[in-house]
Amino acid sequence: MIRKKRKKRARKKKALLFVLVCFLLLAILALVGITGFKLKKVQVSGNELYSDQQIKDSVLNDEYSWNTLYVFFKYKLFHMKEIPFIDEMEIELLSPSTIRINVYEKAMIGYIEANDQNVYFDKDGFVVEISKRQIERVPKVDGIECREVVVYEKLSLDDEKTLSMLLTFSRQLLKYELVPRMIAFREDRSLTVDFGSVRAEIGDSDFLIEKVMRLDALMPQLKGKKGTLHLENWTPLTTDIVFEPD
Repeated sequence: MIRKKRKKRARKKKALLFVLVCFLLLAILALVGITGFKLKKVQVSGNELYSDQQIKDSVLNDEYSWNTLYVFFKYKLFHMKEIPFIDEMEIELLSPSTIRINVYEKAMIGYIEANDQNVYFDKDGFVVEISKRQIERVPKVDGIECREVVVYEKLSLDDEKTLSMLLTFSRQLLKYELVPRMIAFREDRSLTVDFGSVRAEIGDSDFLIEKVMRLDALMPQLKGKKGTLHLENWTPLTTDIVFEPD
């Protein structure tokens, strides 16, 4: 009996010692986390539409954001608040006192002309910028008009179906890294896309995604040629595609 009691006491002492050691380690880690990970420097990269300060304010948005570990794990474990025109933001821990915010903005996929200005819009149809500057690798869209254009608001077209068609088509071009000079709507709302030496007649909204897939496959074969690629009559059953040289 005495031996059993001694063994029980020894086990209790070991358990207590283990708990104390764990508590001490946690206390040390907490102290290191508090004192050794004070945020002193924030780097911001990839932002054009928002200033560095606007990005910082959106990320460091609560009373615990002075701690680099807290900020890092907060955005690893939880989603950031959605910000217009930004697809994603990543937080990098560069040192105990420095973080970097990598910003991935939504791409501008086209622009229209309105009131002698260029109106740039993103893949969801929201106006990103209104200016006179010409941004490279962003196609002009011709043949549509907006009632009014306001930054951060959606393009206001009388025909929502035309807007939906434009955005679907533009997103597919972006997906396949096809960058035309111009996307044009005719009066019958059929689409034409101009790559400079090669034009492609797309037609109406039927099989729009499949037509862009065919366009992507054919463009390398048309390098150095001039003419019109006819995709307007393409269907899964009518697969003939004609190239008409100039």
